[in-house]
Amino acid sequence: ENLVRGMKMLAEDIAAGRGDLKLRQADYAPFEIGKNIATTPGKVIGRSDVAEIIQYDPTTETVLKRPLLICPPWINKYYILDLNPQKSFIRWAIEQGHTVFVISWINPDERHGAKGWEAYIREGLQYGLDMVEKATGEKEVNAIGYCVGGTLLAAALALLAQEGDHRIRSATFFTTQVDFTYAGDLKVFVDEDQVAAVERSMNEKGYLDGTKMATAFNMLRSGDLIWPYVINNYMRGKDPLPFDLLYWNADSTRMAAANHSFYLRNCYLENNLSRGTM
Repeated sequence: ENLVRGMKMLAEDIAAGRGDLKLRQADYAPFEIGKNIATTPGKVIGRSDVAEIIQYDPTTETVLKRPLLICPPWINKYYILDLNPQKSFIRWAIEQGHTVFVISWINPDERHGAKGWEAYIREGLQYGLDMVEKATGEKEVNAIGYCVGGTLLAAALALLAQEGDHRIRSATFFTTQVDFTYAGDLKVFVDEDQVAAVERSMNEKGYLDGTKMATAFNMLRSGDLIWPYVINNYMRGKDPLPFDLLYWNADSTRMAAANHSFYLRNCYLENNLSRGTM
Protein backbone atom coordinates (compact mmCIF):
# COMPACT_ATOMS: atom_id res chain seq x y z
CA GLU A 1 0.00 0.00 0.00
CA ASN A 2 2.80 2.45 0.85
CA LEU A 3 4.51 1.72 -2.48
CA VAL A 4 1.27 2.32 -4.36
CA ARG A 5 0.89 5.72 -2.69
CA GLY A 6 4.57 6.40 -3.33
CA MET A 7 4.36 5.60 -7.04
CA LYS A 8 1.29 7.84 -7.31
CA MET A 9 3.27 10.68 -5.73
CA LEU A 10 6.20 9.96 -8.05
CA ALA A 11 3.92 10.17 -11.10
CA GLU A 12 2.46 13.46 -9.80
CA ASP A 13 5.94 14.92 -9.27
CA ILE A 14 7.09 13.92 -12.77
CA ALA A 15 3.93 15.49 -14.20
CA ALA A 16 4.54 18.66 -12.16
CA GLY A 17 8.05 18.82 -13.62
CA ARG A 18 6.74 18.28 -17.17
CA GLY A 19 8.77 15.14 -17.60
CA ASP A 20 11.50 15.94 -15.09
CA LEU A 21 11.23 14.91 -11.47
CA LYS A 22 10.12 17.89 -9.37
CA LEU A 23 10.75 16.46 -5.94
CA ARG A 24 8.34 17.80 -3.33
CA GLN A 25 10.25 18.54 -0.14
CA ALA A 26 7.36 19.90 1.92
CA ASP A 27 3.61 20.27 2.01
CA TYR A 28 3.25 23.61 0.26
CA ALA A 29 -0.54 23.94 0.55
CA PRO A 30 -0.65 25.68 3.97
CA PHE A 31 1.48 28.61 2.78
CA GLU A 32 0.16 31.76 1.14
CA ILE A 33 2.26 34.81 0.33
CA GLY A 34 1.11 37.77 2.41
CA LYS A 35 -1.04 35.62 4.69
CA ASN A 36 1.35 33.43 6.66
CA ILE A 37 4.61 33.97 4.79
CA ALA A 38 6.19 37.30 3.74
CA THR A 39 3.76 39.15 6.02
CA THR A 40 5.67 42.31 6.96
CA PRO A 41 3.53 45.26 5.75
CA GLY A 42 4.91 47.22 2.83
CA LYS A 43 4.12 48.48 -0.66
CA VAL A 44 5.67 48.60 -4.11
CA ILE A 45 6.86 52.15 -4.80
CA GLY A 46 8.56 51.60 -8.15
CA ARG A 47 8.83 49.14 -10.99
CA SER A 48 11.47 48.77 -13.73
CA ASP A 49 11.95 46.14 -16.42
CA VAL A 50 13.88 43.89 -14.03
CA ALA A 51 12.68 44.71 -10.52
CA GLU A 52 10.13 46.14 -8.14
CA ILE A 53 11.16 48.25 -5.15
CA ILE A 54 9.31 47.51 -1.93
CA GLN A 55 9.17 50.03 0.94
CA TYR A 56 8.18 48.58 4.31
CA ASP A 57 6.00 50.41 6.82
CA PRO A 58 7.81 51.79 9.89
CA THR A 59 6.82 50.56 13.35
CA THR A 60 8.83 52.97 15.52
CA GLU A 61 8.00 56.56 16.49
CA THR A 62 11.26 57.77 14.98
CA VAL A 63 13.51 56.24 12.33
CA LEU A 64 17.20 56.40 11.59
CA LYS A 65 18.15 59.08 9.09
CA ARG A 66 19.86 56.79 6.60
CA PRO A 67 17.55 54.25 4.86
CA LEU A 68 18.47 50.59 4.31
CA LEU A 69 18.35 49.07 0.81
CA ILE A 70 18.52 45.27 0.56
CA CYS A 71 19.66 43.56 -2.64
CA PRO A 72 18.62 39.87 -2.46
CA PRO A 73 19.45 37.13 -4.97
CA TRP A 74 17.34 36.61 -8.10
CA ILE A 75 17.84 32.83 -7.96
CA ASN A 76 15.00 32.63 -5.42
CA LYS A 77 12.48 35.11 -4.03
CA TYR A 78 13.33 38.01 -1.72
CA TYR A 79 11.14 36.76 1.13
CA ILE A 80 13.85 34.45 2.47
CA LEU A 81 14.43 37.53 4.66
CA ASP A 82 10.75 37.64 5.68
CA LEU A 83 9.56 34.05 6.13
CA ASN A 84 7.29 34.76 9.10
CA PRO A 85 7.17 37.20 12.05
CA GLN A 86 9.52 34.98 14.08
CA LYS A 87 11.98 34.48 11.21
CA SER A 88 12.10 37.86 9.51
CA PHE A 89 15.27 39.92 9.23
CA ILE A 90 13.23 42.62 7.49
CA ARG A 91 10.78 42.90 10.40
CA TRP A 92 13.67 42.94 12.88
CA ALA A 93 15.46 45.73 11.00
CA ILE A 94 12.28 47.82 10.95
CA GLU A 95 11.88 47.33 14.69
CA GLN A 96 15.40 48.73 15.15
CA GLY A 97 14.30 51.96 13.44
CA HIS A 98 15.52 51.33 9.90
CA THR A 99 13.46 52.46 6.92
CA VAL A 100 13.76 49.30 4.84
CA PHE A 101 13.60 48.98 1.06
CA VAL A 102 14.00 45.67 -0.77
CA ILE A 103 14.61 44.89 -4.44
CA SER A 104 12.20 42.21 -5.64
CA TRP A 105 13.59 40.85 -8.91
CA ILE A 106 11.34 40.00 -11.83
CA ASN A 107 10.81 36.37 -12.82
CA PRO A 108 12.15 36.81 -16.37
CA ASP A 109 10.75 35.34 -19.55
CA GLU A 110 11.80 35.48 -23.20
CA ARG A 111 11.37 39.28 -23.23
CA HIS A 112 14.22 39.70 -20.75
CA GLY A 113 16.81 37.47 -22.42
CA ALA A 114 19.11 40.39 -23.30
CA LYS A 115 19.03 41.89 -19.80
CA GLY A 116 22.61 41.49 -18.61
CA TRP A 117 24.63 42.14 -15.47
CA GLU A 118 24.84 45.89 -16.05
CA ALA A 119 21.08 46.08 -16.65
CA TYR A 120 20.54 44.48 -13.25
CA ILE A 121 22.80 47.13 -11.71
CA ARG A 122 21.22 50.06 -13.58
CA GLU A 123 17.57 48.97 -13.54
CA GLY A 124 17.70 47.15 -10.21
CA LEU A 125 20.20 48.48 -7.69
CA GLN A 126 20.72 51.97 -9.09
CA TYR A 127 16.98 52.30 -9.73
CA GLY A 128 16.44 51.28 -6.10
CA LEU A 129 18.72 54.10 -4.96
CA ASP A 130 16.67 56.54 -7.02
CA MET A 131 13.42 55.27 -5.50
CA VAL A 132 14.80 55.50 -1.96
CA GLU A 133 15.76 59.12 -2.55
CA LYS A 134 12.38 59.88 -4.09
CA ALA A 135 10.51 58.30 -1.16
CA THR A 136 12.60 59.72 1.69
CA GLY A 137 14.57 62.65 0.34
CA GLU A 138 17.75 60.96 1.53
CA LYS A 139 20.61 60.52 -0.92
CA GLU A 140 22.79 58.32 1.28
CA VAL A 141 21.82 54.73 2.08
CA ASN A 142 23.17 51.67 3.85
CA ALA A 143 23.04 48.59 1.64
CA ILE A 144 22.90 44.86 2.26
CA GLY A 145 23.66 42.29 -0.42
CA TYR A 146 22.61 38.68 0.00
CA CYS A 147 24.10 35.76 -1.97
CA VAL A 148 24.47 36.66 -5.66
CA GLY A 149 22.72 39.94 -4.82
CA GLY A 150 25.82 40.72 -2.76
CA THR A 151 28.07 39.89 -5.70
CA LEU A 152 26.04 42.33 -7.79
CA LEU A 153 26.29 44.93 -5.01
CA ALA A 154 30.08 44.54 -4.87
CA ALA A 155 30.34 45.04 -8.63
CA ALA A 156 27.95 47.99 -8.45
CA LEU A 157 30.04 49.66 -5.74
CA ALA A 158 33.06 49.60 -8.05
CA LEU A 159 31.07 50.84 -11.05
CA LEU A 160 29.29 53.62 -9.16
CA ALA A 161 32.53 54.78 -7.50
CA GLN A 162 34.12 55.03 -10.94
CA GLU A 163 31.20 57.23 -11.99
CA GLY A 164 31.35 59.41 -8.86
CA ASP A 165 28.11 58.04 -7.37
CA HIS A 166 28.74 57.58 -3.64
CA ARG A 167 25.18 57.23 -2.37
CA ILE A 168 25.91 53.83 -0.80
CA ARG A 169 27.71 54.81 2.40
CA SER A 170 28.05 51.32 3.89
CA ALA A 171 27.68 47.82 2.49
CA THR A 172 27.10 44.57 4.39
CA PHE A 173 27.30 41.19 2.68
CA PHE A 174 25.37 38.05 3.65
CA THR A 175 26.77 34.73 2.32
CA THR A 176 28.35 36.55 -0.62
CA GLN A 177 31.20 35.50 -2.88
CA VAL A 178 33.37 38.13 -4.55
CA ASP A 179 36.47 35.96 -5.02
CA PHE A 180 35.57 32.73 -6.80
CA THR A 181 39.00 31.11 -6.55
CA TYR A 182 37.60 28.60 -4.08
CA ALA A 183 33.96 28.47 -5.15
CA GLY A 184 33.27 25.09 -3.57
CA ASP A 185 31.31 22.17 -4.94
CA LEU A 186 29.33 24.32 -7.38
CA LYS A 187 32.43 24.42 -9.59
CA VAL A 188 31.66 20.77 -10.38
CA PHE A 189 28.85 22.12 -12.57
CA VAL A 190 30.82 25.03 -14.06
CA ASP A 191 33.43 24.50 -16.75
CA GLU A 192 33.63 25.76 -20.33
CA ASP A 193 31.72 22.83 -21.83
CA GLN A 194 28.92 22.96 -19.27
CA VAL A 195 28.59 26.74 -19.45
CA ALA A 196 28.43 26.57 -23.25
CA ALA A 197 25.70 23.92 -23.00
CA VAL A 198 23.72 26.09 -20.55
CA GLU A 199 24.11 29.07 -22.89
CA ARG A 200 22.79 27.09 -25.86
CA SER A 201 19.75 26.08 -23.83
CA MET A 202 19.18 29.63 -22.56
CA ASN A 203 19.49 31.14 -26.02
CA GLU A 204 16.59 29.02 -27.22
CA LYS A 205 14.22 30.47 -24.59
CA GLY A 206 15.90 33.64 -23.38
CA TYR A 207 16.22 32.30 -19.84
CA LEU A 208 17.35 29.40 -17.67
CA ASP A 209 14.45 27.59 -16.04
CA GLY A 210 14.57 27.88 -12.26
CA THR A 211 14.18 24.15 -11.76
CA LYS A 212 17.61 23.59 -13.33
CA MET A 213 19.33 25.71 -10.69
CA ALA A 214 17.19 24.21 -7.93
CA THR A 215 18.22 20.71 -9.00
CA ALA A 216 21.90 21.69 -8.97
CA PHE A 217 21.61 23.03 -5.42
CA ASN A 218 19.73 19.92 -4.31
CA MET A 219 22.48 17.73 -5.76
CA LEU A 220 25.09 19.57 -3.69
CA ARG A 221 23.31 18.36 -0.55
CA SER A 222 21.64 15.22 -1.81
CA GLY A 223 21.84 13.58 1.62
CA ASP A 224 19.60 16.32 3.01
CA LEU A 225 17.57 17.52 0.03
CA ILE A 226 17.01 14.47 -2.19
CA TRP A 227 17.30 11.04 -0.60
CA PRO A 228 15.28 11.63 2.59
CA TYR A 229 12.31 12.64 0.41
CA VAL A 230 12.79 9.74 -2.00
CA ILE A 231 12.53 7.39 0.97
CA ASN A 232 9.72 9.25 2.76
CA ASN A 233 7.59 10.08 -0.29
CA TYR A 234 8.10 7.26 -2.75
CA MET A 235 9.07 4.28 -0.61
CA ARG A 236 7.05 4.96 2.53
CA GLY A 237 4.23 6.74 0.71
CA LYS A 238 4.09 9.54 3.28
CA ASP A 239 3.32 13.17 2.55
CA PRO A 240 6.11 15.59 3.54
CA LEU A 241 5.42 18.04 6.37
CA PRO A 242 4.84 21.80 5.94
CA PHE A 243 8.11 23.75 6.15
CA ASP A 244 8.31 27.44 5.27
CA LEU A 245 12.00 27.38 4.33
CA LEU A 246 11.48 24.50 1.90
CA TYR A 247 8.40 26.27 0.48
CA TRP A 248 10.70 29.20 -0.32
CA ASN A 249 13.35 26.83 -1.66
CA ALA A 250 10.83 25.34 -4.10
CA ASP A 251 9.62 28.78 -5.23
CA SER A 252 12.43 29.11 -7.75
CA THR A 253 12.71 31.74 -10.46
CA ARG A 254 14.02 31.81 -14.01
CA MET A 255 17.25 33.61 -14.87
CA ALA A 256 17.68 36.00 -17.80
CA ALA A 257 20.06 34.47 -20.34
CA ALA A 258 22.47 37.40 -20.71
CA ASN A 259 22.70 38.01 -16.97
CA HIS A 260 23.27 34.38 -16.06
CA SER A 261 25.84 33.88 -18.81
CA PHE A 262 27.76 36.95 -17.65
CA TYR A 263 27.68 35.72 -14.05
CA LEU A 264 28.92 32.21 -14.87
CA ARG A 265 31.73 33.42 -17.11
CA ASN A 266 32.92 36.50 -15.25
CA CYS A 267 32.65 35.07 -11.76
CA TYR A 268 33.00 31.27 -11.85
CA LEU A 269 35.11 30.77 -14.97
CA GLU A 270 37.29 33.88 -15.05
CA ASN A 271 36.95 35.38 -11.53
CA ASN A 272 37.06 38.86 -13.05
CA LEU A 273 35.45 40.73 -10.15
CA SER A 274 38.21 39.93 -7.66
CA ARG A 275 40.86 40.57 -10.32
CA GLY A 276 39.49 44.01 -11.09
CA THR A 277 38.86 43.15 -14.74
CA MET A 278 35.06 42.81 -14.81
